[in-house]
Amino acid sequence: MSAKEKLKNDIIVGMHMHLDCNTQAILEAVIVKVVQNLDIRELETLPATVDNTNQYIMSLFDAKKAPKLSPMTVDFYKSTLSEFMALVNKPLNTVCESDIEYYLAKKKPNNTNASLNNLRRNLSAFFTWMRKEKLISENPCDGVEPYQVIEKPIDHMEATEVEKLKLGCKYKRDRALIEFMRSTAMRRGEVPIVRICDIDFRSGKLVIFGEKTQKYRTVFLDSVAIHYIQEYLKERGVPVNSREPLFTWLRGDKTKALDKEGVYASIKDIATRAGMDRRVYPHLFRKTTATNICKRGGSVDAAGEYLGHAPRNVTDRHYTYKGDQYVEQIFRSFVEAV
Repeated sequence: MSAKEKLKNDIIVGMHMHLDCNTQAILEAVIVKVVQNLDIRELETLPATVDNTNQYIMSLFDAKKAPKLSPMTVDFYKSTLSEFMALVNKPLNTVCESDIEYYLAKKKPNNTNASLNNLRRNLSAFFTWMRKEKLISENPCDGVEPYQVIEKPIDHMEATEVEKLKLGCKYKRDRALIEFMRSTAMRRGEVPIVRICDIDFRSGKLVIFGEKTQKYRTVFLDSVAIHYIQEYLKERGVPVNSREPLFTWLRGDKTKALDKEGVYASIKDIATRAGMDRRVYPHLFRKTTATNICKRGGSVDAAGEYLGHAPRNVTDRHYTYKGDQYVEQIFRSFVEAV
């Protein structure tokens, strides 16, 4: 890392706790412009230690990369890094391939190959960020081969299981929730921010903010989902243009949005009452919807488009605009209840 880049990073780390993301981005742009034509050299370099080097790198990560990730992803990365740093006990900018292999070998007895690959992926993502920040010249994970994992069939519900699940719906909110999840294939973390007025009850169109992609996307509700949602809202006594959350708690403050833990618990309770002999969880609805799209003749790309997955190639990402009509066509052809 050059002295100029280090100066910029030192200022960002120092100001991180005092600025929001937008102001921080402006500050970084100003620093780059101001120092562009300056010749900056360090007069003295203090001896590096494990503690001060790693603390600096983690502070820089908190300031520059963490704000762009979900809190859950940041926690996952930091948990892996904390274990890794405690084991290898060396500056992160001196880590080599054998250190990664040693860490994974130590974790192997108590983890599946899939879990080991997740740990490797976390480390690789972090070291890729370090490389882009010019803290290291190459990613030490690049030469570490992923562990072999036997691919299991994609977990999903068959039509008979979906019908059985309906038997566990004790409250009008229960049926509205499972029809909503079936129709929209939303992530449970996306559900709490949906307001009643966000739904176009004539077309079933709903624009949501993607939890992972941090982008808006369009999903749809079919007539079955709309029917049960309207029944639930009628019971709550709220109009379809209300700005209240779509799903709220049954007890306590009944205007408070049902959070993602509540979504998980509600679906689990429905499955228990239905006597389901399998695990039922919110993400299972996404997998089921994607599987049904493919079963009914849709492509993998069509399933990904409806679920809001990032395009897999450059053309799709930058040059092809498909729009809401394409998403609605996928929905009407492969998702909508007949």
